[in-house]
Amino acid sequence: MSANLQLQELAISINAKDLNPAVVNPDFLKYTGIIPSEWELAKQPVYNNGVLQILFNTGLGIFVHPNGVTMVENLSQKPLEEIQVSNITHKLVEKLSQIEYKQVGINPRGFVLFNSEADAYQYIHSRLLTPGSWQEFGGKRVGASLQLSYPLERGVLNLSINQATVQFPDKVVGAILFSGNFNYPLLGNSPSQRIQDLQQTVANWQDSFNIFEQLLVEKFLSSTDTTANLSVFPSALPV
Repeated sequence: MSANLQLQELAISINAKDLNPAVVNPDFLKYTGIIPSEWELAKQPVYNNGVLQILFNTGLGIFVHPNGVTMVENLSQKPLEEIQVSNITHKLVEKLSQIEYKQVGINPRGFVLFNSEADAYQYIHSRLLTPGSWQEFGGKRVGASLQLSYPLERGVLNLSINQATVQFPDKVVGAILFSGNFNYPLLGNSPSQRIQDLQQTVANWQDSFNIFEQLLVEKFLSSTDTTANLSVFPSALPV
């Protein structure tokens, strides 16, 4: 991984048909062995606007809605072998094999710290965008974010680039947040074939992340004036 690129979280999002959020509750997750029995809830589950949110003290959250489920893990500099989200996703799909699955998203999120908010602003507005009078109106500077889409051999990588700030105990520094979404329609002519493809895609999540990292390092971070050797973990995150 690039010395300056910090992986913040990994989410796996599955699009499914007619998934009942009430089925995927903490008791179900533990009794079926989807999550380890020693895991504890970070807070009580919340059901709001048709979405069930289950957060564990390990940094993993499960969000269930009628059209699918998303597993999100806060990585906080975890070694790759300690990342649990793909294993949890595999077990969930295995236990809910009767569901009709349609597509899967592998969504890494990372950021780069800068020496100041001004440096982060200049990264987007001077390096990624062409400077010009359009960047100011009414005496105010424009705020900008980028939405890019890269067709791949299979699926599409959607990349969002946004400016953020990180609050430390003694200072505030600028950051650029990179959010990736690998959108993979499931292959196969039968439900069992699509589940097999889903499980294979989830198991190979590192392939998607390697593409994400390669794109950022080669195209966006090769000569960036960032703050090296400074980590926000575990005390601060970009906002």
